Amino acid sequence: MDTSYKLDTIIKVDESLCINSGSRIRACPGGLIAKKDFPVPIEKSWDLCIDCGHCVAIYPTGAMHQRSMGPEDCEPIDIHLIPRWDRVRQHLISRRSIRTYINKPIEKEKILELLDIARYAPNGANRQLIRWVVINDPAKVLRIAQMTIDSMKIVKEKNPALYKEAKLEVFVEPWELGHDRISRGAPCIIMACAPKDERTAPPAAMIAIAHIQLAAPAVGLGSTFTGSINTASQGYPPPIETLGLSEGYIPFGTFLIGYPAENYLRIPKRKPVNVTWN
Repeated sequence: MDTSYKLDTIIKVDESLCINSGSRIRACPGGLIAKKDFPVPIEKSWDLCIDCGHCVAIYPTGAMHQRSMGPEDCEPIDIHLIPRWDRVRQHLISRRSIRTYINKPIEKEKILELLDIARYAPNGANRQLIRWVVINDPAKVLRIAQMTIDSMKIVKEKNPALYKEAKLEVFVEPWELGHDRISRGAPCIIMACAPKDERTAPPAAMIAIAHIQLAAPAVGLGSTFTGSINTASQGYPPPIETLGLSEGYIPFGTFLIGYPAENYLRIPKRKPVNVTWN
């Protein structure tokens, strides 16, 4: 929560602007606002509020102020920028996992733009606990890839059944021949990290990453998940030390990102939708 804006009450209504609409009451996920002459908070609302800002964002006249934000703190929505369905559909279904990258560094400004978008991704109870670790150095990325291979070799020694089940030879054997199927030439790795026991972290991390991956083509970038690096960085000391993860934090999602070496011209087929209507 942004501490630069503070009220000593959960909400404050500018009565001169209030039209007594029920929209903010309906929009509150916790049902914490009651309707009287003007909207008022219910008992215990201070402790139950998750500071989502829906009450401020939905009210048309700017009458509502919440303890962590006022209408002047919220970016207005330009309805002219809402894309048509055909554009949305093509953009979403044409997303590809990029596994070949050109040797070109990513500008820091582009990474920050993408991470800024991820701040607005849905997350459990608006807890906003995701921390990002960015390795925007090809040499360091390659070292992380080597450490990932090393962790797989340890699995082969200690748990050959798991090594076989996970098909880790697909990564290890090509590496020995000089083919990198871990970092795949990407110049950058981004990790979504959170406290290891945080129950909301797995979906929050993956949704935030999905936001970034869908936004990346708009700035010329492509990406792909990398479960191998993520797994190694959760329990293998060398990458953990190299990444400098905070005590008690682990990555809940990791992806490669860079400038794609190839352009896709078609959308591959997928299985039909499997749905049960009740």
